[in-house]
Amino acid sequence: THGGISDVLSPLSLDAEEEQDFCPAKELTDKIKEAKTEQDEDFSLWRCQLQVFLTTKLFPAYQHEKVLREKIKENQIRDAELAELRKIKDEELAKLIAEREAEEAKRLQAA
Repeated sequence: THGGISDVLSPLSLDAEEEQDFCPAKELTDKIKEAKTEQDEDFSLWRCQLQVFLTTKLFPAYQHEKVLREKIKENQIRDAELAELRKIKDEELAKLIAEREAEEAKRLQAA
């Protein structure tokens, strides 16, 4: 019975049973799945942290900067308008002073 079919099948069937118990491909697949699961968890955590950063830090800071820029523009426009009004008032005041000085000079000449 040496070298018979039963001898050949027996080691093959033992190998198949051992392969099921110790399957490097299966272990590798499990490790890959675990790694992918870890990568997915890491990626999900990163996405969550990124979303928290964007919504709590970056977006409000950006909105605040936008508001500040708008206020600066408004203040510049207001300052320019006020400067124009001051210029007009200064010119009117200068005219009044000049008119009073002219009246005072006429009065002194008449007296």
